[in-house]
Order: sequence, then structure tokens, then C-alpha cells
Amino acid sequence: MAKKPSPETPSAFVTYASAAALTLLCGGLVAGLLFGTGVLERRAAAALDPGEVRLAIDWPVAAGGEGTWMPRACSEDLEALAHEAAGPSSELLDHEQLHRVATALSQSGWYSKMPQVMREAGGVIRVQGEWRVPAANVRYRGDDFLISWDGNPMPPGAQASNWIFDPSIGPPRDSAGERDFQRPWAGEDIAASLELLGKISAEPWVKQVQGVDASLYASKGQLVLITDQNTKVVWGGRPSKPALGEVSTAQKLEHLRQLVRDTKRIDASYPMIYVNQERLLFDLSATAMAQRQTSPDIEEVPEP
Repeated sequence: MAKKPSPETPSAFVTYASAAALTLLCGGLVAGLLFGTGVLERRAAAALDPGEVRLAIDWPVAAGGEGTWMPRACSEDLEALAHEAAGPSSELLDHEQLHRVATALSQSGWYSKMPQVMREAGGVIRVQGEWRVPAANVRYRGDDFLISWDGNPMPPGAQASNWIFDPSIGPPRDSAGERDFQRPWAGEDIAASLELLGKISAEPWVKQVQGVDASLYASKGQLVLITDQNTKVVWGGRPSKPALGEVSTAQKLEHLRQLVRDTKRIDASYPMIYVNQERLLFDLSATAMAQRQTSPDIEEVPEP
């Protein structure tokens, strides 16, 4: 007599049917995730679509905390670049849209690193980041280039009052020969010049400085301040490592402060002055004798 199956033991047919149903259910869920999610996102984006991409860029703040130093033409160019990278507003839920905006702005030359791009209520795209700040105009072989305090070239448009003249190497270029904003300007003379400009930036007499002549740094390790009267103040090595035999950076600054106290000028109205020695050295000029009578510590040297 055949034994009846136990109520607790499912038949093979029921087992197979359950497995098949479970497989179909999982497959349906996977298909829904793969295909249905995209449909839902498109519908949600269409419902949220404001008709155009709305950008909110946190612009750099001007000294004093009011307004921005960014020229309007430059900010308009950046906004246009971000809009182009964002694409249509129907992509409001697409994470790739935010990545495109961040990448385009990071390569623009205005940010020191990749900016943060996020969504806010109402589909607004917010951009926050660390801005490069214009430090100086660099004149190289007759052409002028804007450079930031971190040593990277910047797009033209922003203003800088300082100059760096005649470095030994030109600006970095990419494989197509275009200006490369992602790499710092090569050559220690640029870094040394920026360091010197930063060192004197808080001095009350800094407006007497037009810029730094870097033409002798590669060969002699010597920086020269160019004044607003086109006279020269020989500074010497970079502030963080004065050349062998020079006085300290602190002493060079004290020389300049003393000259301003005595003559109201960092050049004492001489064509050339050396502040990198223990005693101030001036070139031989028509006013040398009168200057020596008022400043006995001055020693005259012929102009090189």
C-alpha cells in the first residue's frame, strides 16, 4: 500500500512552482529598478522642471566684506560656462549634471580646487569653492599674463596692481599649446617673486612698489624691486632663504623702513639702492653727496 505524503512535506510540483514564482518576482523587481526607476526620475524631473537651469554661485568677497572683486564680464562668462555644462533643466535629478558643472568650473582657472556643486530646493544648483586670488601680472617676452597667489596662471579680466617682470620660463601650456590653468608656473623666480610681494604687502610704503624684476634670479639669485618712479631697490634672495652673505629678511625690511622715515621713499630718490647688505649701498648719482650728508651710514657704489 502506497504511503500518503505528509501534510508538512510539499510536493515536488509545489516546490518548483514556488521557486519559479520567486524567480519571476525577483526578476520583476530588478527590471523595475533598471527600467522603472528611470521612468520615475524622468517624471519627477518633469514635475520639478522650472523651465531653465538656475545657478547660485557663491562669488569671492572683496576686501572689507562688501561686494566682490570679480569683474562682471568674468562672472557672466563663468555663469555661461556652468549653464552649458549643466545641459537641459530636465536633468535635475541626474547626478552627472552636477559633476559636469564642477569639472567645467574647476578647469576654468578661477578655482584653486574642484568646487562643491549641490542641489537646493526648487532645483537650484549651488556652487561653492575656493577662489584663486589675482596676485600679479607677469610680463614675459612682451606678453602679459595674470597669476594667482598659488602660482597658477589665471584667465584674463581680473585686476592686479603688482607686476613680475621677465621670469626665465614662460607660462605652462597643455598638449595643444593653450595656457594650462591646472599647473603652477614653473621656475623658482616666480615663486620667489610672489613670496616677496606677499612679504611686503602689509607695509605702509607698498604703494611705492610697482613690481619685482625677476630677470636676474635664475643666474644670480637676485630679486629687484621696481618702484613707481622706475627706480630699483636690489632686494637679493627670496625672503625664505636669503642668499649667502646677505642680511636677513628682517634687516632688509628695516633698511626700507628707515629709508622711508628719513626720506619718505624706499629708494631715497636714487636710481638704484642695495638693501641686502649691512650698510645701505647707493649708486653714484648727482644727488649722492647731498644724501650722504644727511645719512652718514650710506656708502656709494658705482651702478653695475
